[in-house]
Amino acid sequence: MNAALEKAREQHVTVVASSGDTGTVSDQGPPRQVSLPASDPLVLAVGGTTLDATWATGAYHGEMAWNEGTEASGGGYSKLFARPTYQNGVARIGATRGVPDVAANADSSTAMALDFADGGLYPAQGTSAATPLWAGVIALADQQAGQHLGFVNPAIYAIAGGPAYHQAFHDVVTGDNSVLWPTGVFAGYTAGPGWDPVTGWGSPNAQYLVPLLADAARSGT
Repeated sequence: MNAALEKAREQHVTVVASSGDTGTVSDQGPPRQVSLPASDPLVLAVGGTTLDATWATGAYHGEMAWNEGTEASGGGYSKLFARPTYQNGVARIGATRGVPDVAANADSSTAMALDFADGGLYPAQGTSAATPLWAGVIALADQQAGQHLGFVNPAIYAIAGGPAYHQAFHDVVTGDNSVLWPTGVFAGYTAGPGWDPVTGWGSPNAQYLVPLLADAARSGT
């Protein structure tokens, strides 16, 4: 899988993957672990949030880490991959790859609507919904730049680590990814200011982030 991701990077393809819906464990349960391919350093890993917005206008009010008890935003630290250089100096990241990088709405009660062939509208829930939202953000930046962004993680971390962070991202600072299993609650991590192993840098504020990503692509950074 890593070899395929290296090939994608060479061909300027951005790979985005869900961090999973079971907190700090796999869908098989404990022990604590992160999932592939999201934990590969060549992937933009996307966690989940619960969105608070005005129903009528869509006006943004805030977000917290997505957690529905038995399902929650996947996140934690890899036991396979070392910390990539773009995560150097990031608080709460140690010697290994931290997951996720970013996040978006994943809650079934606040989800985006999917229009099915039967004419019905159904909620797009989980980090599998948050992930294509981020793919759409990357596609908009590709279009604005007039070229493929390709491997976007270094640019994401450079923007998040700079003065434009709170314009380009919604920093998610509340909630956790602890999950309930038949044996009891399996403790996860808590969200907090800046990067965290529940929602990464947070969700995109696309009107600011898209031009910044496009500028990074044009400048080759």
